[in-house]
Amino acid sequence: MNSQQYMQMYWQQLKNMGLNNDALEMYRQQMEQAMNGSLNPFNENLKQFNQFFTGDDADEEALCREPEAVRLNPASLLTSEQQWAVACGADLAFLNGQYLNDISTGITRHECRQLLSEWWDIDSTEELTEMFDWLRDSGHRIEYDIILQALNSVSMKESKAFLREYIIANELEEAVVMERLRNTRDALELFRKKQLIYDKLQPDMLIWDFARIINLARAGFDAGYISYEQALQEIMECVPAIKRTYSSWKHLSLSYQFARCVWNGVEEDSFQALQNNMDYLLQATDSPWVLLPWKG
Repeated sequence: MNSQQYMQMYWQQLKNMGLNNDALEMYRQQMEQAMNGSLNPFNENLKQFNQFFTGDDADEEALCREPEAVRLNPASLLTSEQQWAVACGADLAFLNGQYLNDISTGITRHECRQLLSEWWDIDSTEELTEMFDWLRDSGHRIEYDIILQALNSVSMKESKAFLREYIIANELEEAVVMERLRNTRDALELFRKKQLIYDKLQPDMLIWDFARIINLARAGFDAGYISYEQALQEIMECVPAIKRTYSSWKHLSLSYQFARCVWNGVEEDSFQALQNNMDYLLQATDSPWVLLPWKG
């Protein structure tokens, strides 16, 4: 299968998913930019690869613990709508023991600065703002769409050949992209085996980028890099796309979990911990996912 045939198949699959002409044109432009290198998420140095593709701002030790009580800030001034937006990042915030109903994470200024520096290489307002822009404009989801469509459209062997010819520019990129391809295959097998995804409930990578915007905004406020108003604005701007993309809190959470498997690999213990957390948040009487019904 040549590149023209592959792309024709890709656009047809997007049409079958219900995307309108405006959305298709936007996607086409982003894909062309990505494949031409001007927006290529693979065209980064080693440090950025490690940061973006293998990093996850989650405490690995937390994955080994049983779900703990929901942390809520009794002094939160957020409206129900604003708390709903914050709760879209609850998969990660709950894992790290943060507030689930406020801009503040409940973590100290020093800890937030350390978190941002070590996990994201962010040490200033400028670097935080650049990360917001990247996550909102392209993030990881463009790369994921390329890989997923390659995997779904042709064989694993053909997918590798296509990615090597049209996407990968050097050995470093090849190692990373091939790992993502294998992780995507493994994640699809795991989620299908456990009947977590099916025709009418497919994971979408958007929450992997937008949940990070939400949690980075909160950490950025606590770190002193942005104001309360700026953090809230970044968070609220995520809401329309999230509501368009997901049908329930469970759909959102499963998509976040799937994305984590794609970028970090399928690890049964980590996967089960996130599943347990999701089940807890969907049932606990004080959970935002229970108190604030999904309104897509």
